[in-house]
Amino acid sequence: MLFCPVTDVLEIPEKGSEFENLIRQWSDGFRKIQLLRAAVELNLFEILKNPRNVEEVVAELSGDRKLIKLVLECLANTGLLVKSGDIYGLSEISRTFLCQDSQYSQINFLKKHFSDLGLWLNLEKIVKEGSVRLDREKFFSESVIHSMAQQSLLGELQRTVEIVAKYEEFRNARKLLDLGGGHGLYSIAFTRLNPKLKAVVFDLPEVVERSREYAEKYKAERVDFVAGDFFKDDIGRGYDIIFSSYNPGGKNVGMIDKIKRALKTGGIYVNKQYFWDNSKEIDLCDLEWNLWCFGEIEKGEKRYTFKNDLSLENYVEELVKKGFEIVDVISFGEAKMIVARKKK
Repeated sequence: MLFCPVTDVLEIPEKGSEFENLIRQWSDGFRKIQLLRAAVELNLFEILKNPRNVEEVVAELSGDRKLIKLVLECLANTGLLVKSGDIYGLSEISRTFLCQDSQYSQINFLKKHFSDLGLWLNLEKIVKEGSVRLDREKFFSESVIHSMAQQSLLGELQRTVEIVAKYEEFRNARKLLDLGGGHGLYSIAFTRLNPKLKAVVFDLPEVVERSREYAEKYKAERVDFVAGDFFKDDIGRGYDIIFSSYNPGGKNVGMIDKIKRALKTGGIYVNKQYFWDNSKEIDLCDLEWNLWCFGEIEKGEKRYTFKNDLSLENYVEELVKKGFEIVDVISFGEAKMIVARKKK
């Protein structure tokens, strides 16, 4: 066994407290996310829709009384549960976001989030063996579509459609293409704001099957679905608006000509994406993004980017070169939404 050279056992290291605090903060975050994950997997938020005491929860779970009580206490301390005497119930935030039947439920988003975080438990293996390879179509249809649908309802979808609805081109539009539209919630929202608008959701075959379920859930009218791979297949013609939100083709120069052909002269192309920014340092989310891959599509170093993606400036430049007029560039946190008009 090797030992560091001994200086003075009574000497306090200069950065000792800083190191301890750092580890404590990191560990506390890990514990909290694991507590939430376990509560979701144990179905605790569904069980506690009707407030219960420890004994009733133990009977429901058939688990260890002491540990269940400690879990309930910790959840109450974080504000996810409310305790009154010996009775535990849901807080407002849990009832709104952690129950399956809530309009704003984030359970599917959280399950996808927990799965992503789980990759970190095998980081050393992934570093040696390479990124975990996922089936693209299955990944989107079984996981991403539901996660993005729920997360979008926290405000971004509402803000996006409100902005787009202000354009005269939207008010006059009769046909919209939701390119890589996934859950189709944007199309559903757009058609509700414009009663004369028909929308087409274009996405992978298995994804489109899930899109139909969302259309049925929200009783959508005038929303159709086309299955295909927009990198390879024709996307149609005669659209007044083409809308794209966080799909892999939104920063690819090769898609611009296809989008232009599909769009009517004077129509608008609305593209919301995370564009890579070399001025920002690599962070943990960038590393997490690269812990898994599709195989056929090579990723970039920065999160939500792919090989050969253009920067915002270069993408806007290419749009102009290919006959678009830039109407607006709008910030959505770290993302940007470009509104471009096809010139006459």
